[in-house]
Formats: sequence, structure tokens, C-alpha cells
Amino acid sequence: MNLAQVLRTAPDAPSAFQSARQRSAELYADILAVAPGGDGRVDIEAVQSRPSILRRTAALLSEALPPGTDRLVCAAPDGIAVTTALALHTGLPFATVTGAGDDARLTGEAHAGEHAVVVVPLVGTDEDAAPGALSVVRAALDAGMRVSHVLGVLNSSSGSGDRSVADVLREQYEVRFHALFPALPALPTFSTTDQKEVDPR
Repeated sequence: MNLAQVLRTAPDAPSAFQSARQRSAELYADILAVAPGGDGRVDIEAVQSRPSILRRTAALLSEALPPGTDRLVCAAPDGIAVTTALALHTGLPFATVTGAGDDARLTGEAHAGEHAVVVVPLVGTDEDAAPGALSVVRAALDAGMRVSHVLGVLNSSSGSGDRSVADVLREQYEVRFHALFPALPALPTFSTTDQKEVDPR
């Protein structure tokens, strides 16, 4: 196969020249380059404000979508950017959930019986499950949708005795959780003298 044929059959140019593992590693490095908030937390807004990161994130998330997915669901406003990117990449429609806990409500077009996948940019432990993966799953189930998976970009579950959101989803709702990358509990901080300008676009 010549180069023109490879480029014509590849979903995008990077996949023609890099393995999935290489593309994933490169995306993770770019996310970590823009994500540190300085206090060991992940600045998920910085991650979601980079178009090149969103495009590549959507491509990787699309590979984890189960067959037969009818609709994506996310928390508003936290999950809208990454879910919009995934919707544009796959052509799937999405609905949003506003509020949290008992006040969580599904908005937008959604139909009972649809196979929904919940999309969240950042997931942590049960106590700090921002932006509310559990609330989004409950709201979708209350609307009569069938939820099989929650897809996340970063997982900040500590794994040090805290029950993770993945555990709760599996135990309470029989929903599987998949995150593209772990969010490091203590990301490195840089001084202004040794930090390079990083622009993954």
C-alpha cells in the first residue's frame, strides 16, 4: 500500500504514522503539560480549552464507546466541551444533566430505552466525584435510559482505601467505568525560570 492509500484509509493523519499507544502517550503528555493547577490538582478547564487536545481526546474516547450507543449524556457545564468534541467526532447526539444529587435533571432530547453513555472529563473518589458522574448516571436512569458505561478523560481516584466512583458505579448501578488516563495525585510544579512554554496545538 502506498502513502496516498494509507492516508486515504486512515481516520486521521496521526493514526497513519503513529500507533494507538504512541498517540495516547503523546496526548497524555500534552494534558499533563497544561493541567497542573500548582497545588497538585488537575486544571480540567485548561485541558478542555485546547482544541487539539479535545480532538485527540474525542478520537480515543470514541474507541471506547460500546456498540449500539444511541446518545451521550454529560453534566452541564463541566462536561459539555469534551462531550461536544466526542459528539462531533462520532455523530452521536447528547443530552445534559443540570444540578447535582436529588436536584439533577436531564435536559435536551432524550428517550426512554436509549442506550446512553455518560461522559465526564474528571472523576475522583466517591466523595469528590466532580463533575458528578453519579448524579448524571442517576438522572439518565431516572429518565428511563439504559446506561452501560461512564467514560472519563482523567481519573483522580487515589486508590488508597477510598471507594472509587468505578466501584460505586459497578456496585449500585452495574455500570462500567473507563478512564483514558490517571490524574496524578501530585503533579509536578515548575518555577517561572524553568517552565517552558507548552502549546500542543
